[in-house]
Amino acid sequence: MVRDKIVLFDVDNTLLYSGGAGSLAMRRAFESLHGIADGFRRVEFSGRTDWAILRDAMRVHGLLDSALDGADGFRPAMARFTAAYLPLLEAALQEVDGGRAMPGVAELLAPLSGRDARSGLATGNFRQAALLKLRHFGLDAHLPHEGGFGDDAEDRGELVAIAIERVAGDERVDPRSVWVIGDTPLDIAAAQANGARSLAVATGPCSVEALLDAGADVAVEDLSDTPAVLATLLGD
Repeated sequence: MVRDKIVLFDVDNTLLYSGGAGSLAMRRAFESLHGIADGFRRVEFSGRTDWAILRDAMRVHGLLDSALDGADGFRPAMARFTAAYLPLLEAALQEVDGGRAMPGVAELLAPLSGRDARSGLATGNFRQAALLKLRHFGLDAHLPHEGGFGDDAEDRGELVAIAIERVAGDERVDPRSVWVIGDTPLDIAAAQANGARSLAVATGPCSVEALLDAGADVAVEDLSDTPAVLATLLGD
């Protein structure tokens, strides 16, 4: 059993705010493939995987048939979308204003990487989209590019299970040694589904109180108090 902690980070509104570049690029990609403007207008984004978001948009617009509705059948459609989306995301990150790393994130990642902890990602973003965002905001240097991503699973609980397995490697994991850091009740529920603990940040759509009501083990306004956050993550 591993003795050190595993810390899994969500990306959007937890590590960074893209300034809306992600949703802008997704809308443009959907229109380029399907000729439908504002194709995600009736689709909820917050806390969800890109897989689930794309499937919902295709369902809303009558683009899912029985061959596409299963996980295996949907993967080719998802790959076509990703191929269109990634270059548009790279351009949108350069285009939009207001994107930024969240408070305290850069200051936390460097010391965390030198402690008795393994870090990774548990993000609803497609893998390459997550890495593009992290690189754009200078957050990739101290954060391993392994974990669970939105092209691994539609369900966020399954995504976190994949992230734990990948970050732990061949070693067994005590679920209570795993922390999931995110900004929505779906991050908290995904941690709970795996017996992990959650540190929720109110840098997204929810207040500290709402995150605690959703079952977060710890909730903070942001990650700017580096000593306190490290004590939470690395303590017993």
